[in-house]
Amino acid sequence: MASDEARWIALEPRARETLRSALERTLREAIHAGTLRPGVTLPSSRTLAASIGVSRGVVTDAYDQLSAQGFLVPRVKATPLVGAVARPAAPARARPPAHPPRFDLSPSTPEIALFPTGRWTEALVGAIRSAPVSALGYGSPRGELALREALADHLGRTRGVVADPERIVILTGAAQGVILLAHALRSAGAGRVAVEDPSLETQPLRLRMGGLEVTGQPVDADGLTLDGLAADAVLVTPAHQFPTGAVLSGPRRRDLLAWARRHDALIVEDDYDAEFRYDREPVPALQGLDPDRVAYLGTASKTLAPALRLGWLLLPAQLADPAEAVKHLLDVCSPALEQLALARLLTTGAYDRHIRQMRAVYRRRRDALLQAVERHLPGLTVAGVAAGIHAVVWLPAGVDDRKVAAEAEREGVRVAPLSQYRIDRAVAPGLALGYGRVTEAALDDAVAALARAVRRARSRP
Repeated sequence: MASDEARWIALEPRARETLRSALERTLREAIHAGTLRPGVTLPSSRTLAASIGVSRGVVTDAYDQLSAQGFLVPRVKATPLVGAVARPAAPARARPPAHPPRFDLSPSTPEIALFPTGRWTEALVGAIRSAPVSALGYGSPRGELALREALADHLGRTRGVVADPERIVILTGAAQGVILLAHALRSAGAGRVAVEDPSLETQPLRLRMGGLEVTGQPVDADGLTLDGLAADAVLVTPAHQFPTGAVLSGPRRRDLLAWARRHDALIVEDDYDAEFRYDREPVPALQGLDPDRVAYLGTASKTLAPALRLGWLLLPAQLADPAEAVKHLLDVCSPALEQLALARLLTTGAYDRHIRQMRAVYRRRRDALLQAVERHLPGLTVAGVAAGIHAVVWLPAGVDDRKVAAEAEREGVRVAPLSQYRIDRAVAPGLALGYGRVTEAALDDAVAALARAVRRARSRP
């Protein structure tokens, strides 16, 4: 601990307390509190004495006394270390389960074990070597131009969006995009946002954080319903609704865009896993049909890894500047080197190759899940299997999906009950099953254990 780091010590003797006793007590309390952690090197007696305004002998005596009590570890020709002493027990608090589940079927969790480490390392090293010095400073809140241009090309080619690099803002994950949009909409006078019901439970929280009222809008087999829809903006997942897996039908897409034009409202399109489609061609993005009414939200969390915290927001022209201002206030800008690495993956084709490989992996796992459900849960309907990395198993009417999920946890299987995603209305009982992180070989055992949980939940009142 250097001399500057000792200045936090304030020596305040109590009544009838000597300077040595006051210093000894102060250091002992700091060790008990954890301010001075085991192994920390204390300043020399000369340095500490000068820092707190006492004689060197006062410090030496205090050190000797604390060493005798086991609070310090004396060293020959060196300053003492803080010893490993017992600290008062902290208040009891809830702890996570001691062991992770044997099978984690949480929805929308990608297979991070297959992250393209070699390709990413090569891209990152290349980005570092070729980046201008200016890239190490504070960048544009909208993000590195190289990535915005690469994304504009990629999204236009693969998702049919109309992408102007000047209308793209790079995010630290799609979650930031929702928060950013909430603030931008609020500053533009918006008051209410509708979200799909059921929906990812954190989305309403993020919107409310931005000062917006949130209302749930029902979802059926054709996606978001429009009856009674009244809001300044609506957040949708049209390519693969989360969590039900429904695809927004053609007529609904047209009606939703017409609604937005009629009410001068914004559609926020969360395209979170549209890269993974299996049985038919990808559904083009809504944004390409009306770029002035749709804000398009994308992420690398499902295609690469959540830890990269890379997302993007493609905005209507009138929202680009307000969104940039909010982004600057949130965190100034996203990390530049990771942006440049992703740009290299996109422009070299490595990103596309990785997605093709992962699409094949996820398709095999989806097929294994369907076979396991047919084998162990016959008679139950599976939905949302055409895309993404999760599917929904609908349970019989009257079954409590939360009880099923709790029983599954006891079997070592983690699943998500659909009821946990409800906003304003009850939803039919079902389970969202993610197959992103479970191998084909393990899926049969996982669903067999889930079937036992379903039977127990149905047999209990």
